[in-house]
Amino acid sequence: MTAVTSATAAATTTGATAAAAGTAATVGRTGRLGALIRLGRPKFLFHSLLALCAGTELAAHAGAHPDTALLALVLAFGCCAHLMTYYCNDYFDLEADRANPAPTAWSGGSRVLTDRAVTPTTALGTALVLLLASVVLLTLLPTPGTRLLAAGFLLLAWFYTAPPLRLNYRAAGELACALSLHGLLPLLACLAQLGGIPATAWACVGALAAFQYLQLLVLNLADLHGDLRVGKITVAGVLGPRRTVRLYAAGQTLTYAAVAAAGLTGTVPTWTAVLLLATLPLPWAAARAMRTGDLTTPTTTAATLQLPLASAAVVLGCTLAAWDGRITTWLALKAAALTGFAVWWLRTRRRTPATGR
Repeated sequence: MTAVTSATAAATTTGATAAAAGTAATVGRTGRLGALIRLGRPKFLFHSLLALCAGTELAAHAGAHPDTALLALVLAFGCCAHLMTYYCNDYFDLEADRANPAPTAWSGGSRVLTDRAVTPTTALGTALVLLLASVVLLTLLPTPGTRLLAAGFLLLAWFYTAPPLRLNYRAAGELACALSLHGLLPLLACLAQLGGIPATAWACVGALAAFQYLQLLVLNLADLHGDLRVGKITVAGVLGPRRTVRLYAAGQTLTYAAVAAAGLTGTVPTWTAVLLLATLPLPWAAARAMRTGDLTTPTTTAATLQLPLASAAVVLGCTLAAWDGRITTWLALKAAALTGFAVWWLRTRRRTPATGR
Protein backbone atom coordinates (compact mmCIF):
# COMPACT_ATOMS: atom_id res chain seq x y z
CA MET A 1 0.00 0.00 0.00
CA THR A 2 2.80 2.35 0.93
CA ALA A 3 4.58 1.65 -2.33
CA VAL A 4 1.38 2.24 -4.30
CA THR A 5 0.73 5.47 -2.40
CA SER A 6 4.30 6.65 -3.04
CA ALA A 7 4.02 5.78 -6.70
CA THR A 8 0.71 7.59 -6.95
CA ALA A 9 2.14 10.64 -5.20
CA ALA A 10 5.14 10.60 -7.48
CA ALA A 11 2.94 10.32 -10.55
CA THR A 12 0.76 13.16 -9.29
CA THR A 13 3.81 15.33 -8.63
CA THR A 14 5.22 14.52 -12.07
CA GLY A 15 1.90 15.31 -13.69
CA ALA A 16 1.60 18.56 -11.81
CA THR A 17 5.14 19.52 -12.78
CA ALA A 18 4.44 18.69 -16.42
CA ALA A 19 1.18 20.64 -16.31
CA ALA A 20 2.95 23.62 -14.76
CA ALA A 21 5.67 23.44 -17.38
CA GLY A 22 3.05 23.24 -20.11
CA THR A 23 1.19 26.23 -18.68
CA ALA A 24 4.44 28.22 -18.44
CA ALA A 25 5.28 27.34 -22.02
CA THR A 26 1.80 28.41 -23.16
CA VAL A 27 2.07 31.68 -21.23
CA GLY A 28 5.53 32.19 -22.70
CA ARG A 29 4.22 31.64 -26.22
CA THR A 30 1.27 33.92 -25.56
CA GLY A 31 3.56 36.58 -24.12
CA ARG A 32 5.88 36.39 -27.12
CA LEU A 33 2.92 36.61 -29.50
CA GLY A 34 1.60 39.65 -27.66
CA ALA A 35 5.04 41.24 -27.80
CA LEU A 36 5.28 40.51 -31.53
CA ILE A 37 1.92 42.19 -32.07
CA ARG A 38 2.98 45.22 -29.99
CA LEU A 39 6.13 45.43 -32.09
CA GLY A 40 3.93 46.25 -35.10
CA ARG A 41 2.30 49.13 -33.17
CA PRO A 42 -1.22 48.38 -34.49
CA LYS A 43 -2.54 51.62 -32.94
CA PHE A 44 -0.87 53.45 -35.84
CA LEU A 45 -3.04 51.55 -38.34
CA PHE A 46 -5.72 54.20 -37.84
CA HIS A 47 -3.41 56.47 -39.86
CA SER A 48 -3.47 54.20 -42.91
CA LEU A 49 -7.11 53.15 -42.45
CA LEU A 50 -8.41 56.72 -42.34
CA ALA A 51 -6.00 57.94 -45.04
CA LEU A 52 -7.36 55.23 -47.35
CA CYS A 53 -10.92 56.15 -46.39
CA ALA A 54 -10.12 59.79 -47.19
CA GLY A 55 -8.78 58.86 -50.62
CA THR A 56 -11.82 56.71 -51.35
CA GLU A 57 -14.19 59.46 -50.18
CA LEU A 58 -12.43 61.99 -52.42
CA ALA A 59 -13.07 59.64 -55.34
CA ALA A 60 -16.73 59.29 -54.33
CA HIS A 61 -17.03 63.08 -54.06
CA ALA A 62 -15.80 63.31 -57.65
CA GLY A 63 -18.50 60.90 -58.84
CA ALA A 64 -17.12 57.41 -58.29
CA HIS A 65 -19.21 54.62 -56.78
CA PRO A 66 -16.72 52.85 -54.52
CA ASP A 67 -16.21 49.19 -55.32
CA THR A 68 -16.15 47.22 -52.06
CA ALA A 69 -13.86 44.44 -53.34
CA LEU A 70 -11.37 46.97 -54.70
CA LEU A 71 -11.54 48.92 -51.45
CA ALA A 72 -10.77 45.72 -49.51
CA LEU A 73 -7.76 45.03 -51.74
CA VAL A 74 -6.35 48.55 -51.36
CA LEU A 75 -7.00 48.45 -47.62
CA ALA A 76 -5.25 45.08 -47.29
CA PHE A 77 -2.23 46.41 -49.17
CA GLY A 78 -2.09 49.65 -47.19
CA CYS A 79 -2.36 48.03 -43.76
CA CYS A 80 0.05 45.21 -44.64
CA ALA A 81 2.65 47.64 -45.97
CA HIS A 82 2.15 49.98 -43.02
CA LEU A 83 2.69 47.13 -40.53
CA MET A 84 5.79 46.09 -42.44
CA THR A 85 7.21 49.56 -41.89
CA TYR A 86 7.15 49.26 -38.11
CA TYR A 87 8.76 45.83 -37.95
CA CYS A 88 11.41 47.02 -40.38
CA ASN A 89 11.97 50.31 -38.56
CA ASP A 90 12.29 48.79 -35.11
CA TYR A 91 14.95 46.41 -36.46
CA PHE A 92 17.04 49.03 -38.24
CA ASP A 93 16.43 51.66 -35.53
CA LEU A 94 17.40 49.40 -32.63
CA GLU A 95 20.60 51.23 -31.66
CA ALA A 96 18.86 54.61 -31.73
CA ASP A 97 16.00 53.23 -29.62
CA ARG A 98 18.46 51.80 -27.11
CA ALA A 99 20.15 55.20 -26.85
CA ASN A 100 16.84 57.02 -26.33
CA PRO A 101 16.63 58.19 -22.70
CA ALA A 102 12.98 59.31 -22.76
CA PRO A 103 10.66 57.40 -25.12
CA THR A 104 7.00 58.42 -25.26
CA ALA A 105 3.84 56.59 -26.27
CA TRP A 106 4.38 57.67 -29.89
CA SER A 107 8.15 58.00 -30.30
CA GLY A 108 11.27 56.01 -29.50
CA GLY A 109 10.08 52.75 -31.06
CA SER A 110 7.82 50.07 -29.63
CA ARG A 111 10.42 49.17 -26.92
CA VAL A 112 9.76 45.49 -27.61
CA LEU A 113 13.25 44.91 -29.00
CA THR A 114 14.96 47.10 -26.43
CA ASP A 115 13.19 45.11 -23.68
CA ARG A 116 14.29 41.87 -25.41
CA ALA A 117 10.74 40.52 -25.49
CA VAL A 118 11.31 39.58 -29.16
CA THR A 119 14.59 39.00 -30.95
CA PRO A 120 15.72 41.42 -33.68
CA THR A 121 15.86 38.51 -36.13
CA THR A 122 12.16 37.82 -35.53
CA ALA A 123 11.34 41.47 -36.22
CA LEU A 124 13.26 41.44 -39.50
CA GLY A 125 11.74 38.12 -40.53
CA THR A 126 8.24 39.43 -39.88
CA ALA A 127 9.02 42.57 -41.88
CA LEU A 128 10.19 40.47 -44.83
CA VAL A 129 7.06 38.30 -44.72
CA LEU A 130 4.88 41.41 -44.70
CA LEU A 131 6.94 42.90 -47.54
CA LEU A 132 6.38 39.77 -49.62
CA ALA A 133 2.65 39.83 -48.85
CA SER A 134 2.52 43.52 -49.83
CA VAL A 135 4.23 42.79 -53.15
CA VAL A 136 1.70 40.03 -53.88
CA LEU A 137 -1.18 42.40 -53.10
CA LEU A 138 0.46 45.08 -55.26
CA THR A 139 0.36 42.79 -58.29
CA LEU A 140 -3.41 42.46 -57.86
CA LEU A 141 -4.05 46.20 -58.11
CA PRO A 142 -6.09 47.09 -61.22
CA THR A 143 -3.95 49.52 -63.25
CA PRO A 144 -0.30 50.39 -63.92
CA GLY A 145 -0.86 53.73 -62.19
CA THR A 146 -2.10 52.17 -58.96
CA ARG A 147 0.74 49.63 -59.00
CA LEU A 148 3.25 52.44 -59.51
CA LEU A 149 1.90 54.39 -56.51
CA ALA A 150 1.94 51.24 -54.39
CA ALA A 151 5.52 50.46 -55.42
CA GLY A 152 6.54 54.00 -54.50
CA PHE A 153 4.94 53.58 -51.09
CA LEU A 154 6.80 50.32 -50.46
CA LEU A 155 10.16 51.75 -51.49
CA LEU A 156 9.82 54.84 -49.31
CA ALA A 157 8.51 52.79 -46.37
CA TRP A 158 11.30 50.19 -46.51
CA PHE A 159 14.18 52.60 -47.05
CA TYR A 160 12.88 55.00 -44.41
CA THR A 161 15.39 53.34 -42.07
CA ALA A 162 16.78 50.38 -44.04
CA PRO A 163 20.18 50.58 -45.77
CA PRO A 164 21.55 51.66 -48.11
CA LEU A 165 19.33 54.77 -48.27
CA ARG A 166 18.36 55.08 -44.57
CA LEU A 167 16.35 58.19 -45.36
CA ASN A 168 15.56 59.02 -41.74
CA TYR A 169 19.29 59.06 -41.00
CA ARG A 170 19.87 61.70 -43.69
CA ALA A 171 17.23 64.30 -42.77
CA ALA A 172 14.94 62.93 -45.48
CA GLY A 173 12.75 60.60 -43.41
CA GLU A 174 10.15 63.24 -42.63
CA LEU A 175 9.58 63.95 -46.30
CA ALA A 176 9.62 60.25 -47.25
CA CYS A 177 6.98 59.40 -44.66
CA ALA A 178 4.80 62.38 -45.56
CA LEU A 179 4.93 61.50 -49.26
CA SER A 180 4.09 57.85 -48.63
CA LEU A 181 1.61 57.40 -45.77
CA HIS A 182 -0.50 60.54 -46.21
CA GLY A 183 0.49 61.19 -49.82
CA LEU A 184 0.73 58.14 -52.02
CA LEU A 185 -1.64 55.99 -49.95
CA PRO A 186 -4.77 58.21 -50.18
CA LEU A 187 -3.91 59.01 -53.81
CA LEU A 188 -3.75 55.26 -54.47
CA ALA A 189 -7.23 54.79 -52.99
CA CYS A 190 -8.60 57.67 -55.05
CA LEU A 191 -6.98 56.55 -58.29
CA ALA A 192 -8.14 52.95 -57.82
CA GLN A 193 -11.79 53.99 -57.49
CA LEU A 194 -11.95 56.94 -59.88
CA GLY A 195 -9.25 56.30 -62.46
CA GLY A 196 -7.91 59.82 -61.93
CA ILE A 197 -7.03 62.34 -59.24
CA PRO A 198 -9.11 65.55 -59.20
CA ALA A 199 -7.96 68.93 -57.90
CA THR A 200 -9.90 68.51 -54.65
CA ALA A 201 -8.00 65.31 -53.93
CA TRP A 202 -4.63 66.95 -54.59
CA ALA A 203 -5.52 69.81 -52.23
CA CYS A 204 -6.74 67.59 -49.39
CA VAL A 205 -3.90 65.10 -49.72
CA GLY A 206 -1.41 67.96 -49.83
CA ALA A 207 -2.71 69.19 -46.47
CA LEU A 208 -2.57 65.68 -44.98
CA ALA A 209 1.00 65.17 -46.20
CA ALA A 210 2.04 68.55 -44.77
CA PHE A 211 0.55 67.61 -41.40
CA GLN A 212 2.46 64.32 -41.50
CA TYR A 213 5.76 66.08 -42.18
CA LEU A 214 5.19 68.47 -39.29
CA GLN A 215 4.14 65.69 -36.91
CA LEU A 216 7.42 63.89 -37.55
CA LEU A 217 9.31 67.03 -36.55
CA VAL A 218 7.77 66.63 -33.09
CA LEU A 219 8.48 62.90 -32.80
CA ASN A 220 12.06 63.28 -34.02
CA LEU A 221 12.62 66.21 -31.69
CA ALA A 222 11.44 63.99 -28.82
CA ASP A 223 14.00 61.37 -29.93
CA LEU A 224 16.77 63.89 -30.62
CA HIS A 225 19.23 63.03 -27.84
CA GLY A 226 19.22 59.31 -28.56
CA ASP A 227 19.42 59.88 -32.32
CA LEU A 228 22.46 62.13 -32.05
CA ARG A 229 24.26 59.56 -29.91
CA VAL A 230 24.19 57.04 -32.76
CA GLY A 231 24.70 59.49 -35.63
CA LYS A 232 21.09 59.54 -36.79
CA ILE A 233 20.48 62.90 -38.47
CA THR A 234 16.87 64.04 -38.75
CA VAL A 235 15.56 67.50 -39.60
CA ALA A 236 15.40 68.18 -35.86
CA GLY A 237 19.07 67.25 -35.63
CA VAL A 238 19.99 69.63 -38.45
CA LEU A 239 17.94 72.57 -37.20
CA GLY A 240 18.20 72.11 -33.45
CA PRO A 241 15.27 72.40 -31.00
CA ARG A 242 14.48 76.11 -31.34
CA ARG A 243 14.39 76.24 -35.13
CA THR A 244 12.50 72.95 -35.26
CA VAL A 245 9.77 74.40 -33.05
CA ARG A 246 9.65 77.49 -35.24
CA LEU A 247 9.39 75.40 -38.40
CA TYR A 248 6.59 73.36 -36.84
CA ALA A 249 4.61 76.47 -35.89
CA ALA A 250 5.21 78.19 -39.23
CA GLY A 251 4.34 75.05 -41.18
CA GLN A 252 1.08 74.59 -39.29
CA THR A 253 0.17 78.24 -39.84
CA LEU A 254 0.82 78.06 -43.58
CA THR A 255 -1.01 74.74 -44.00
CA TYR A 256 -4.12 75.93 -42.16
CA ALA A 257 -4.05 79.18 -44.15
CA ALA A 258 -3.93 77.13 -47.35
CA VAL A 259 -6.86 75.00 -46.14
CA ALA A 260 -8.89 78.14 -45.42
CA ALA A 261 -8.06 79.55 -48.86
CA ALA A 262 -9.01 76.28 -50.54
CA GLY A 263 -12.34 76.34 -48.74
CA LEU A 264 -13.05 79.96 -49.68
CA THR A 265 -12.23 79.37 -53.36
CA GLY A 266 -14.23 76.14 -53.56
CA THR A 267 -11.20 73.95 -54.24
CA VAL A 268 -12.30 71.80 -51.32
CA PRO A 269 -15.85 71.56 -49.93
CA THR A 270 -16.67 74.13 -47.26
CA TRP A 271 -17.51 71.42 -44.73
CA THR A 272 -14.15 69.77 -45.32
CA ALA A 273 -12.26 73.03 -44.83
CA VAL A 274 -14.22 73.82 -41.65
CA LEU A 275 -13.59 70.39 -40.14
CA LEU A 276 -9.90 70.48 -41.05
CA LEU A 277 -9.61 73.90 -39.40
CA ALA A 278 -11.30 72.45 -36.32
CA THR A 279 -8.22 70.26 -35.70
CA LEU A 280 -6.08 73.37 -35.07
CA PRO A 281 -6.16 73.12 -31.22
CA LEU A 282 -4.05 69.95 -31.34
CA PRO A 283 -0.95 71.39 -33.08
CA TRP A 284 -1.48 74.62 -31.13
CA ALA A 285 -1.20 72.67 -27.87
CA ALA A 286 1.82 70.75 -29.18
CA ALA A 287 3.61 73.94 -30.25
CA ARG A 288 3.01 75.63 -26.89
CA ALA A 289 4.35 72.60 -25.03
CA MET A 290 7.40 72.33 -27.30
CA ARG A 291 8.32 75.95 -26.61
CA THR A 292 8.65 75.07 -22.93
CA GLY A 293 10.75 72.01 -23.70
CA ASP A 294 7.90 69.59 -22.94
CA LEU A 295 8.23 66.61 -25.27
CA THR A 296 6.46 64.03 -23.12
CA THR A 297 3.56 61.77 -24.15
CA PRO A 298 0.81 64.46 -24.04
CA THR A 299 2.78 66.61 -26.49
CA THR A 300 3.51 63.79 -28.94
CA THR A 301 -0.10 62.62 -28.57
CA ALA A 302 -1.46 66.03 -29.57
CA ALA A 303 0.86 66.14 -32.60
CA THR A 304 0.05 62.57 -33.63
CA LEU A 305 -3.73 62.61 -33.27
CA GLN A 306 -3.93 65.57 -35.63
CA LEU A 307 -3.29 63.17 -38.52
CA PRO A 308 -6.16 60.67 -38.18
CA LEU A 309 -8.49 63.49 -37.16
CA ALA A 310 -7.54 65.41 -40.32
CA SER A 311 -8.21 62.31 -42.45
CA ALA A 312 -11.54 61.87 -40.65
CA ALA A 313 -12.31 65.53 -41.36
CA VAL A 314 -11.83 64.91 -45.10
CA VAL A 315 -14.11 61.87 -44.99
CA LEU A 316 -16.85 63.53 -42.96
CA GLY A 317 -16.58 66.89 -44.72
CA CYS A 318 -16.93 65.43 -48.21
CA THR A 319 -19.79 63.23 -47.00
CA LEU A 320 -21.72 66.18 -45.56
CA ALA A 321 -21.09 68.21 -48.72
CA ALA A 322 -22.48 65.63 -51.14
CA TRP A 323 -24.71 63.13 -49.29
CA ASP A 324 -28.07 62.68 -51.01
CA GLY A 325 -29.74 60.78 -48.18
CA ARG A 326 -29.10 57.30 -49.58
CA ILE A 327 -27.71 54.53 -47.38
CA THR A 328 -24.94 52.74 -49.27
CA THR A 329 -22.35 50.11 -48.44
CA TRP A 330 -19.61 52.74 -48.60
CA LEU A 331 -21.54 54.96 -46.17
CA ALA A 332 -21.76 52.07 -43.70
CA LEU A 333 -18.07 51.22 -44.09
CA LYS A 334 -16.80 54.73 -43.53
CA ALA A 335 -19.19 55.20 -40.61
CA ALA A 336 -17.77 52.03 -39.05
CA ALA A 337 -14.19 53.26 -39.57
CA LEU A 338 -14.93 56.66 -38.04
CA THR A 339 -16.80 55.11 -35.12
CA GLY A 340 -13.99 52.65 -34.45
CA PHE A 341 -11.46 55.45 -34.40
CA ALA A 342 -13.65 57.61 -32.14
CA VAL A 343 -14.06 54.80 -29.61
CA TRP A 344 -10.31 54.08 -29.62
CA TRP A 345 -9.43 57.77 -29.28
CA LEU A 346 -11.76 58.29 -26.31
CA ARG A 347 -10.33 55.22 -24.55
CA THR A 348 -6.78 56.38 -25.29
CA ARG A 349 -7.42 59.86 -23.88
CA ARG A 350 -8.62 58.39 -20.58
CA ARG A 351 -5.61 56.14 -20.08
CA THR A 352 -2.69 58.06 -21.64
CA PRO A 353 -0.04 58.61 -18.93
CA ALA A 354 1.71 61.93 -18.45
CA THR A 355 5.09 60.45 -19.38
CA GLY A 356 6.54 57.27 -20.75
CA ARG A 357 4.75 54.71 -22.85
